[in-house]
Amino acid sequence: MNYIARPAWLNQWWQIGILFLMPVVFVLAYLKGHQYFSSENLRVVYVVIVAVFVYLTAVVIYRRYSWAYTIDGGTIESREGLIARKVKSIRVQDLRNINVNQSLWQRIVGVGDVEFSSAGGSGIEVVFCGVDKPLQVKQLVQRVQGKNLGT
Repeated sequence: MNYIARPAWLNQWWQIGILFLMPVVFVLAYLKGHQYFSSENLRVVYVVIVAVFVYLTAVVIYRRYSWAYTIDGGTIESREGLIARKVKSIRVQDLRNINVNQSLWQRIVGVGDVEFSSAGGSGIEVVFCGVDKPLQVKQLVQRVQGKNLGT
């Protein structure tokens, strides 16, 4: 039983919302900007709008594709990074706690954080940030844990 996931797109709802608004702002600046700005200042406005759009696009894509979460038969693993890599893992048989954290908005859109801690560690060791259906992820791990314990 394998589980492979990345942070949900909806976990970045406000950045994506701004991304959709930026072309509208650009078009408004293009159509009405001459009434409020000189041509030099209007060019600055265009550059700022494009820079914000490019920056937010890069952030959203980086957050989506630089983190990967896996659960295979015996290991829970979180990978972070594109160039530099940070990998955290726990053996399923060593799990002590599985916590699910969701804000109000995350509950509405069905995403959340799943935190794993082991019997040998202190505190949270692996976190799946912003995954879809976090309660189902918790139940999956509990089923895998039950199979590994022979129940």
